[in-house]
Amino acid sequence: MPAAHAITGPRPRPRATQRGGALVEYALVLGVLLLALLVGTGGQQAPLTQLLDALRNAYTSFVYALSISWF
Repeated sequence: MPAAHAITGPRPRPRATQRGGALVEYALVLGVLLLALLVGTGGQQAPLTQLLDALRNAYTSFVYALSISWF
């Protein structure tokens, strides 16, 4: 019987020992992405700050265009 075990490979682990593995991976990836968004590199602003500034400028332009169309 041990020869058959060598052919099929090791037995899979029970599900109880694997619980929470995906949560740990998800949290780790989320943390790295959050850190990448919040930290600026090379003297530049953080990417999140750049995104918010771009959205603010786009909204300001949009509101200006709406106000011009009323006249």
